[in-house]
Amino acid sequence: MKNILTIVLLLVAGTGLFAAKGIVVTQKYTDPHQKGASITVTWYVTETQCKMQMRYADDKMNTTSYFIPDVTNSRLLTYSDGMAPGSPQKTYYTIPVQNIKGDNEFGHVTVTPTGEIKTLSGMLCEKVIVKTYTSTTEMWITKDFKADFYKFSSYFQSSFELMGLDEKGMQGVPLESVTKDNAGTIINSYQLVSATSADLNATDFTVPADYKLTGSTGK
Repeated sequence: MKNILTIVLLLVAGTGLFAAKGIVVTQKYTDPHQKGASITVTWYVTETQCKMQMRYADDKMNTTSYFIPDVTNSRLLTYSDGMAPGSPQKTYYTIPVQNIKGDNEFGHVTVTPTGEIKTLSGMLCEKVIVKTYTSTTEMWITKDFKADFYKFSSYFQSSFELMGLDEKGMQGVPLESVTKDNAGTIINSYQLVSATSADLNATDFTVPADYKLTGSTGK
């Protein structure tokens, strides 16, 4: 019996079935400055890990890129599907977290949970308002999936949503959001396509084995 149990455990470990409870959220991203572009973002999130997949298409290019926080080594891993033009090898890069700069000067941040509740894709969410000196973000945050997603804010510093979550140490994952400037003009928005609970494995948060590290933006 002991030998059988050992074999079963080895098989389970070998097939990556030791999974963590997580969520997969797909959103349509809209930015007025990206006219003619189709941008879809998918987040894979557990209590301790996350990955962002971004599909970008316009009249000149069609790419799928991935961004994985490597918290242990304080760096962001990034790669795209396939091989870069002229490259004989699939490649990935690393960015030390201290080198990551946001596109926005947020200024002072205030975060207000409104108590307003609605269900999105079968998940209970609360409306939260994030204000800076120059913008207001209204976002819907999961109430029944309370991962510490905010801990990844330093890896995605252009995100108004993560910045707001981090300001309050607020658990949950944003499913929808819209950010406007002080004149009421939309800066960007995330419209929910789907959100599902999922068992996510460690391999979901690693660079594929056939990719080779070829560069870093600094040490």
